[in-house]
Amino acid sequence: MRRRMPAMVAAAVIATSLTTPVAVAAGERGDDPSAAGSAASERSAAEVPDSSKMSDSHGGACSTNPENPRLINTTSPTLRAYVRDRDSQVNGEKVKVRFEWKIGGEGDRVGYVDTPSTDVATWPDGSERSAKAKDLPEHKLIGYRAAAHDRTEWGPWSDWCYLEVSTARPAAPPKVTSEDYPEGHKVTDGVGRPGEFTFSANGVADAAAYHYGFGGSCTTTLTPSEPGGTVTTTITPRSSGPHTIYARTTNAYGGSSACEPVYTFTVAPLSDPVAYFPLDEGKGKASADIMEEGRSVTASGGVEWTRGRVGAVENPGFNPSYRRDGSAIATDGEGGRLSTKDPVVDTSATFSVAAWVRLDDPSRDHIAVSQQGNRRSGFYLGYEHRDGDGAWVFKTAADEGSSSDAIDARVYSSESADAGVWTHLLGVFDSKAGELTLYVDGIKQGTAQKGSRWDAAGAFVIGGAKFDGKPYGAWSGGIDDVRVWDRVVHDEPIEAREDHPETWRLANRWIALEGRWQLDESSGTAVEDSTDHGLTGTLHGEPATAWGHAENDTTFSPGVRLNGVDERITTDRPAVRTDRSFSVAAWVRADERSAGADATAVSQDGSAQSGFYLGKQETADGEKWVFTMTSSDQVGADAGAAAVSRSGVAPGRWTHLAGTYDRTTGEMTLYVDGIQAATAVQDTPWHADGPLVMGAARLDERLAQPWHGDIDDVQIYQGIVDGTDVASIRAGAVAFP
Repeated sequence: MRRRMPAMVAAAVIATSLTTPVAVAAGERGDDPSAAGSAASERSAAEVPDSSKMSDSHGGACSTNPENPRLINTTSPTLRAYVRDRDSQVNGEKVKVRFEWKIGGEGDRVGYVDTPSTDVATWPDGSERSAKAKDLPEHKLIGYRAAAHDRTEWGPWSDWCYLEVSTARPAAPPKVTSEDYPEGHKVTDGVGRPGEFTFSANGVADAAAYHYGFGGSCTTTLTPSEPGGTVTTTITPRSSGPHTIYARTTNAYGGSSACEPVYTFTVAPLSDPVAYFPLDEGKGKASADIMEEGRSVTASGGVEWTRGRVGAVENPGFNPSYRRDGSAIATDGEGGRLSTKDPVVDTSATFSVAAWVRLDDPSRDHIAVSQQGNRRSGFYLGYEHRDGDGAWVFKTAADEGSSSDAIDARVYSSESADAGVWTHLLGVFDSKAGELTLYVDGIKQGTAQKGSRWDAAGAFVIGGAKFDGKPYGAWSGGIDDVRVWDRVVHDEPIEAREDHPETWRLANRWIALEGRWQLDESSGTAVEDSTDHGLTGTLHGEPATAWGHAENDTTFSPGVRLNGVDERITTDRPAVRTDRSFSVAAWVRADERSAGADATAVSQDGSAQSGFYLGKQETADGEKWVFTMTSSDQVGADAGAAAVSRSGVAPGRWTHLAGTYDRTTGEMTLYVDGIQAATAVQDTPWHADGPLVMGAARLDERLAQPWHGDIDDVQIYQGIVDGTDVASIRAGAVAFP
C-alpha cells in the first residue's frame, strides 16, 4: 500500500523544485563540456578551474597571454589543473578533468585528454588533476584549457593557456674563457682566489641560458641579458690541481645540448703568506720575515721581548722543548713599534692580516698592525675605545688624506675586547666584493663595505699606525705571530681533506702547553710543573701514601694516589683561560671502591663552580667517562654541557682521558684511550679564574667529587689538540704547534 506524503514535506519538495537547477542533457549525457547545457539540477556542477593554478610538466604556470606563450621542448607535456566541487562537502565527490587544445585557442579541436574520475578533496579545498597530452604540433601557438566533470555534468571551461613547442636542441655547449685561470696544464696560483670566467654562445644564436658545474654536473645557471649573449661569472677554486668545467646550453624552449667538458684549468696549492714575522728572536732590535730573505722589522722606541702566545720550539729534531721567554714583543703604548722599510702587500687589492695580541691598556685606541701611506695608514687592525666599551676593530682609510671621511669602512667585534688576554685577530679585505671582514679567535664578527681603493705604499708597522701625518694608536701590550697574505684567508674548508677552515686553524691550532705535572715525586707536598710556567702544585694529603704507590702499567711511569675523601693537588693560579679554546689530558685509574660515585680527575676552580670537569660520572647506564663544562659560575648552575662516553669505566684499569673545548664552534670533545668518544656543545663559555685542581672539583662553593684512585701525567694547553696530538700525549710526549 502506497503511503501519502505528509503535507509539510510535500510543500518543501514543491518549493525545492522551483529553485534548484536541473541538468539538461546535450547530446550524449556529460560527454563534452562544450555541449553541456545550463538547465537545472539538484547537484551543482564542478567549479571552473582557476587558470592561475594550471601548469605544464616543465613547471611553468599557465600563460593567458597569447603574445607571451609558455615555451616547452616536448610534444607530450603533462597538463595540470586544480579542481573543486561544492557537492564534496556533503557526500564526497568524484571528479575528472578534460584538457583540450586548439591552434591559437580557436577553431577546431586538435586533441584532448581526460584524467581518471577520482575523489576530490572536501569543499572548500580541491585537488590537482593531471593528464599527459600527446602529439602537440611544433612551432605553432597552442591554446589549452580545462573543465571538470562530476559524473553528472560538466562545469565551465577555464580561460585559455598558451604555449609553443619546439624539440630542437642547441648544437653546441657554451664556449668558456678566462684570463685569471688560463686553459691548460699551466699551474695558476689560485686556491681560494676568485677568478672571472666568461661563457659565450659558441654559435647558438638563440642560447637562452648556460649551465655549468664540476665533476660531470651542469647545475649552476647563467642567463645572458639577451639570447646568444655572453655572461661573466666568478668562480673560486677550492682545491689544487686540474679543474674541468662541464657545461651545456639551453634555448628558450628548454632544449639542451649535452652536458660535457668544455674547459680545463690547473690550480696551484694554497699560497703561503707574503710576509710572516714569528717574533721569536728573543733579543736584539730586529725580527726577520721568514717568507722573504733580507726583510725584517726594526724596533724603535719602547719595545721589549716578552713571553708569547705562540712559543718557539728549540731542537725540534732532538729532545724538543718549548721556549717561552722572548717569543713575542711588547710595546709601551707611547711610541714603541717595529717597522719595515718597504710595504709588504698592495692594500688596493685583496689582502689578509693576522696577529696574536694582548691588550694591556683599554683606555684609548691602540693599533697592533698597519701599513702606512704618506699621511694615513691603508688599514688598521687593533682596538678602538668607544665610550668605555672598547672593541676589536679592522678599519681602512678612504684615501691618503684628501677625503673628509677619513675612515671609509670599519668592522667592530660583537663583544667587548678583553684586556690582558691573548686574542687572535684576523682582518680580511676582499677587493672583488669590496668587503672588510673581522675575525676574533676564529669567529666572524661582521663585514663592512669599502668603496675606495688605494695602495698605502709605505712601511709595514707592528705596534702602531699613522693618521693625518702623525703617529696614531701606539700599541700597549704584547704582539705575536704576525702574518700577511695577498689573498683571502678562508672561513670554510678549501681542500676536501680539511676538516676546518684557515680561520679556525689560525685561532685554535696554535697550541701552547700551559702546564705539565708528571706526578713522579717521591716525597713532600710540592708538585713540579715541568714547563717553565712555574705552576708548582701543592699536595693536600699525606705524601707517604700519595707517592710511590701508583705505577702506570701502560707508560711505566709513577703517578699519585688519592684517597677519595679530601686529598688533591692545587696550583696557586689558573693554568688556562676556560673561555678560550683549551685542551686537558691525564692518565687515570679509578679505584674499585669508588664505583657509583662521581669523581673528577682534573678541573679548574671558579668562585662557585669548576670551569670544567674531566673524570667519571654515574649515569642510568652505569659509570661513564665524562668531560663537562658548567653553564655559569653561579650557585645552582646547571651542568651546562657534557661529553659522555658510551663505554663504561673499568675500575682498577689505567685509562687515558683528554678533553678539548673549541671556542670558535662551541664544541667539546672527549677522548678515551686516544679515541674520540663523545662531543657536546657549550653555548655559555666563562673563565674559571681559580687554581687548577687534580683530584677534585668545586660544586656550589664546596669541595666535591674527590678522586679515589691514581692520576698520572696531567697536561693542559691553550688551543685545541687533535687526534694525532692526543695519541702523542697518551704515549708520554708533548704536543707542539
